[in-house]
Amino acid sequence: MATIMVVQCSGRKKGYTAGLMQSVVDNLKKTRDNLDIEVYHFHDYKVTPCKSCFYCIKNVGSGCVQDDDWGRKGEGVLYKAFKRANALLMVDPVHSWGLSAAARTFVERIYPTFWEGIPYGLPFASISCASNQGFQYRATEEFCKLSASHAFRYIGGIPVHAAYYAEGMKQAVELGDKLADAALADERDGRKKLTDNEIFHMYDGTPWDIIDGYLQNLTNNSFSLDDSVPVMALSLGSAKIPEAVELIEKVREHLGKALEHYRNGTRDDAARELALAAKYWTHGTYKQYCEGITVKDSIPETYRPLDEGA
Repeated sequence: MATIMVVQCSGRKKGYTAGLMQSVVDNLKKTRDNLDIEVYHFHDYKVTPCKSCFYCIKNVGSGCVQDDDWGRKGEGVLYKAFKRANALLMVDPVHSWGLSAAARTFVERIYPTFWEGIPYGLPFASISCASNQGFQYRATEEFCKLSASHAFRYIGGIPVHAAYYAEGMKQAVELGDKLADAALADERDGRKKLTDNEIFHMYDGTPWDIIDGYLQNLTNNSFSLDDSVPVMALSLGSAKIPEAVELIEKVREHLGKALEHYRNGTRDDAARELALAAKYWTHGTYKQYCEGITVKDSIPETYRPLDEGA
């Protein structure tokens, strides 16, 4: 039986956000007899922010070392639930024109599972609900960005405002059905790890557009190769380790091609080149700025391996 993990991030169990969540759960329980729906009200659990101790990188498969419901070296209830899930639905109130602190903390603590390869390809969907000024779309965009960064299989995100709550209920139910189908496929067929190339194509045109977003990231919003972070690392000499320098030079090469395709409007080609740039950037920066300084350990084998297809 497939399992959907539903995380409700509002502190109010009978508010707008909880109502949207319940509409999804009720529909799936009524229409699907081959799904296990596990609902977690985030505020019922003890979860603290990631402490950047890197214990999980140095001890792959250990889980998180923190003594809370995401930790206890793999025995935390939320950690265990996430590991067995075939899909993840996050339902969140809009706070401060974006994600709530609860939602951000939950997603942040998924970190240890990267090194076990668990999140890659996990079906993911989000519902963001606002009742005052709004910015529900901005929150949906943030969820999409986090989904891309975790290499989830993005099913969709619904921005809802109380002004059109009844319509939002219908959209939430439709999204829940799509996520249910993806969860069943995940359980039936096994999880397919997305390659970098597949990730960059999947998130092209989504609420957080990965091509625009990643180019903005690597170029410091200049969309210019000369002003990009990889070129700065090379020209300013902060990249010194020979292996790192070699990798970052590859970033410069593929980033230059991606920018050219982007300007020409050939987005498929831009996505392909960005996928390569991102892979080399991950390993180059880890080698230079993380391995012997912050993490003090080698990059885990599961994390964007260089010998894997783009």
